[in-house]
Amino acid sequence: MNRPVLDVALLPSLVQPESLTGQSVIVVDVLRATTTIVSALYNGCTEIMPQPSVEAARAAYQQFQGDAVIGGERGGQIVEGFHHGNSPIEYTPAAIKDKTLILATTNGTVAMEHCRAAKRVLIGAMVNLDAVAQETAEDARVTVVCSGTDRCITSEDVLFAGALLERIIAIRTSSNQPVGQLTDMASIALGHWKTTCQELEQGKSLADFFRNARGGLNLVKIGHDPDIVFASQIDTFQLVPELDLQRWIIKNPQSLKN
Repeated sequence: MNRPVLDVALLPSLVQPESLTGQSVIVVDVLRATTTIVSALYNGCTEIMPQPSVEAARAAYQQFQGDAVIGGERGGQIVEGFHHGNSPIEYTPAAIKDKTLILATTNGTVAMEHCRAAKRVLIGAMVNLDAVAQETAEDARVTVVCSGTDRCITSEDVLFAGALLERIIAIRTSSNQPVGQLTDMASIALGHWKTTCQELEQGKSLADFFRNARGGLNLVKIGHDPDIVFASQIDTFQLVPELDLQRWIIKNPQSLKN
């Protein structure tokens, strides 16, 4: 039996797509795509169709037959002609329940394209941290793919990766499972999270860390601080969206069991 491995790609470009074959991959874009996806599905969205570009999203919307909305951003702002942007707050039940969301974002939906060779692709954010940890704790090879911001490493995604690894390690330790090997990048992410936790214990909020990260600075500038506060909440939702790699549609697996 191969020894379990926990890995982190600080950017999609830092991992070869073919190396993800057979792995459980968690794509994270805390600010804001993966947080938005979790929120939309929790609020009744039927399914999400992630798109790599604005043009692809428009084409998918034109071809879609059914009740759909088109959402996404460029530079953090809603794309002209789209129904919604990329704010997890705006995908309320009134806006999204029983509808398909066609979503194109600058970083998160693009990162998913990099993961087509994976065994499975899950959607992670701080808001569903524990649910993702529980879902992947027994998987032999787990890689967190951080979406970054404009092809640069961003702290909030790395913090999620570190927090997730900490949870997985705790679950495995408590159940006498082998923790496995942490790659260098996984160790860096875990160390970043543990250092941050020391400041959190002294009263600093996670939202403050996010505001000073690359992705957060831009959101503050364009007036989306409420999104940062929302995205900094840990374990708000107990659901793990999964990307159907054949149909390229994200669903909440819990809805498939009902």
